[in-house]
Order: sequence, then C-alpha cells, then structure tokens
Amino acid sequence: MDVLELIRRGYRALGLGADDDVLAMFDQLGGEPERWVVRDFGMFGGEEPAGEVAALSLFGGLPSHFELAAVTVRSWSLDHRHDRLMVSGRYRVRVRGTWEGMELPFSHVWSFADGRVTSVLNVLDGVELRRARRAA
Repeated sequence: MDVLELIRRGYRALGLGADDDVLAMFDQLGGEPERWVVRDFGMFGGEEPAGEVAALSLFGGLPSHFELAAVTVRSWSLDHRHDRLMVSGRYRVRVRGTWEGMELPFSHVWSFADGRVTSVLNVLDGVELRRARRAA
C-alpha cells in the first residue's frame, strides 16, 4: 500500500481514539514503531519528542475540554514535483461529557522522501511533526 493511501485511511479513521490506520500514517504500526518529534513555531518554540501515537501531537492540539470526534477532508492537493501533499478540512470536536459540538478548520502540509512521510506541518497551529533522527 502506498503512503497516500495510508494517509487517506488515517484521516478517515481519526476520531475518538487511535486505531491501526492512524498509527500506519506515521509508521508506528507493528515491530519497532517510528519515533517523531514535535516542533513548535510559536513564541516560545522548541522541539520535543512526540508521544507514542504521533498523530495525537498533530491532531490532538485541542483544549483539554474538547475531544476529537471526526475529521472531514475537503481538499487534497498533491505536488509531485516537490513531494508534498496539502490536505485541508474540518475537525468535528465536542465538549467532553456532552453532545455539544463544533467544527474547526485544519490545514496540513505533508512532505515525503523515498515513499515515506518525513514531516507534517499543521499550518493553522504552527506545529510540525518530523521523523526523529536515528542514532548512528
């Protein structure tokens, strides 16, 4: 299965919890899972290791009283020349413990090398997920 299909499946699977399709988006399924770091472009910027489920660092940046219920992809634009994919859409979130929900926009830029995801930039949040460098 190619990396674009893994990303498509991951977006469809996002919601309450992280299943195999979400883990596969970031090579974290089976064997020795890939490690990722989170780079924050905010005022106090910095870089720190992503959690065991890297997708939560990209999709889980919601205030603690919200939970992610679904993701709707509205735009999917592949730039073959630069090995990038731009995905935009809306998160469906709800206030924890209620059915009260709302939609929030997202815009992600995926970068690739050798058929693998190398980084994902969450444009609206100013956060980037990058593959951690392996120790030599």
